[in-house]
Amino acid sequence: MTAIAAAPPLVAAGPPGWVVLGVLVAATAIVSAAEIMKADEDADDIFADDEPTGIQSCPEESCSDKMSPAEGKDKFRELPKNPDDLLEDGYEEITHPGTPEHIRKFRNPKTGDEVEFHKGRPNKSAWKGKDHWHRINPNKTGNRDRYLDKNGNPIPRGSDASHIEPSR
Repeated sequence: MTAIAAAPPLVAAGPPGWVVLGVLVAATAIVSAAEIMKADEDADDIFADDEPTGIQSCPEESCSDKMSPAEGKDKFRELPKNPDDLLEDGYEEITHPGTPEHIRKFRNPKTGDEVEFHKGRPNKSAWKGKDHWHRINPNKTGNRDRYLDKNGNPIPRGSDASHIEPSR
């Protein structure tokens, strides 16, 4: 029986009932506080306070020839107007069958840099109507840090900064 359901008969019982009601209310508050504290601890384990850095960590011998996005951000800041130019820069096309025809995906096997080219479509507004790139965050944990902006910082999917205009 909850303290609320027990309140009318205990109040009617006079001072001894009031004491019992007070103990029930206090016990309910203590149990509720304990449950909230436990849920808070669980949330701390599940949802880290640190924002993703976008920097890949690995043993030196396993990725000595790769760059983290932060180290290589100056090297991959500019993306071409023609996506085929990436092939000349050592990227491989990794577009999967079934990908919409206006999207092409590329990966640099040496650096691990992965990008998507989205061809602007006629009669579409905003970014859907403009050629643009997305740089994939190799350390993404979900949509809130799915992409990297033009400077290599993790950013959410759909954010304006996730759209990188061709610059060369």
